[in-house]
Amino acid sequence: MIVGLCKEDFMEGYILRTFGVDASSLPYSEARAWVGGLDLYFKDEDSWLEAKEKLGFHAYADRKVEMEEVVGELLKARGLKLSVAESCTAGLLSARLVNVPGSSKYFVGGFVVYSNELKTKLLSVKKELLERYGAVSEEVCRAMCIGALEETDADIAIAITGISGPWSSERKQVGLTYIGLCTDKEVYVEKHILNLGRNESRFLATQLALNLLRKFLLGVLK
Repeated sequence: MIVGLCKEDFMEGYILRTFGVDASSLPYSEARAWVGGLDLYFKDEDSWLEAKEKLGFHAYADRKVEMEEVVGELLKARGLKLSVAESCTAGLLSARLVNVPGSSKYFVGGFVVYSNELKTKLLSVKKELLERYGAVSEEVCRAMCIGALEETDADIAIAITGISGPWSSERKQVGLTYIGLCTDKEVYVEKHILNLGRNESRFLATQLALNLLRKFLLGVLK
């Protein structure tokens, strides 16, 4: 599975790579949707610049780069270090981050904690929390995130926990995913239902995590 490397089938012309926008709500004819967002193409610079201003932060790149590269540039420019804690994505987020040359300047490493035992052992997630809320919950995602931050010298931590399928539990559906971001001053947790195949949902979870980080670094996270 490709983990975020630029595709070779990009069209020619001016490009805007977007995330979190609906193609049907946009007036642009040259649009290509993929699991990580929507790529828009323009034949002339004026149309490209107009769309770039209109889309704002929803356009994460105006050239042929991936989200992990954009986030890496933001982290490096701000002199911040990142750590991650992954359950359902099982290291995919870390793999995408280290796709980028020079990522050691801002990525300190991560924890792949697929089992509850490792969540407790490596990230100090309390057993009582896991028993009460389950591994896929806002509360455990928050604890994973804080644990990743406290166990490293990172300034920011990201955590992902979810049910990729194909089976669900009695109480929680396939695709339920929580993504957290924390610093030593604040914690954010987002809930998502990802209705894709197993590996597509895992990739989308990493894209959502990178976008959450991007919005935080840009100061547009609400």
